[in-house]
Amino acid sequence: MLLAAYRFFRFSAFGATAVLPLLGAGGAQPQLGVRRTLGLLGVATAFHAFAYVHNDVCDLELDRTQPLRADYPLVRGEISPQAALAIALAGVPTAFALDRWVVDAGCSDAPAGRRYLASAFALMAIYNRWGKACPFPPLTDLVQGAGWALLIAYGAAATGRPADGLTRALIAYELLLILMVNGVHGSLRDLGNDRARGARTTALMLGAEQTSGGLRIGPGVFAYAVALQLALLALPLWAAARELPSRRAPALGAGGVASLTAALLAAAARGGARPADVGMLHLILLLSAPVALVAPRMGQPLRVATLLAHALPLMANGMTYDALRWACGAGVAGS
Repeated sequence: MLLAAYRFFRFSAFGATAVLPLLGAGGAQPQLGVRRTLGLLGVATAFHAFAYVHNDVCDLELDRTQPLRADYPLVRGEISPQAALAIALAGVPTAFALDRWVVDAGCSDAPAGRRYLASAFALMAIYNRWGKACPFPPLTDLVQGAGWALLIAYGAAATGRPADGLTRALIAYELLLILMVNGVHGSLRDLGNDRARGARTTALMLGAEQTSGGLRIGPGVFAYAVALQLALLALPLWAAARELPSRRAPALGAGGVASLTAALLAAAARGGARPADVGMLHLILLLSAPVALVAPRMGQPLRVATLLAHALPLMANGMTYDALRWACGAGVAGS
């Protein structure tokens, strides 16, 4: 039962959702109280349930032929699409109820926050419905990225403070992150099944192929991934230098994650690593960069919630430990 719930609600990806409004709040108002911090986590939980369960309902026919989804409750028929859709849609009023009950208290910018939240739900629903049917897949990747990024704007608005340069940098980073995660990681992972079923994805559009000798990425995907990666490395460092110049910890955190990312990519380029291990570590580092940038300036309740929300889903994922074992082995071999 617990394993089925873990897969159904995609708990392995929960940290990527949960930290977004917390980062937005921390960028605008580091000293956030326990009540409002927990309220933001509750809103993020409701949004996460909607985003992933609704996506699984919309992609059910594709997932039924994807071996990586074979154990998912919807694919196995353990829950009906109608019941899953009802659970997903229940996340919408739940999020707004939590917003009014907890987050709204004392917030002068609550109407703007609710507009951000409503737009986030709408954009995610658009992506879930048409994400793999658009003739130009990067556009729907961007729509999805905007949906997630609006959770950052929502978190900032929930503090009652106006958005500043740090908030805008976090939003830009999230947009780039989703372009990378959905357009490169996810598209390459599902490439064979997507091609067979006629789905339209960024990797397919850019010329990636599943051949008898394995996955052929091609120059288009490579150039796209490199451009995104360079931007994802530079943006946190720029934000630390421009928006937090008097604080050393954000610069050290962002620089440390950037260094680890460069080391990972260099180790992967030498060969001998499983793509799953490299991909998992790459995702962890991409998700860690904004946390490393903002967490040092947060007050204790917000910092603890952010670090736990980021780390616990990763610790519950067996792929994390497989990837870390490879990294430790590669580090020993490299020394």
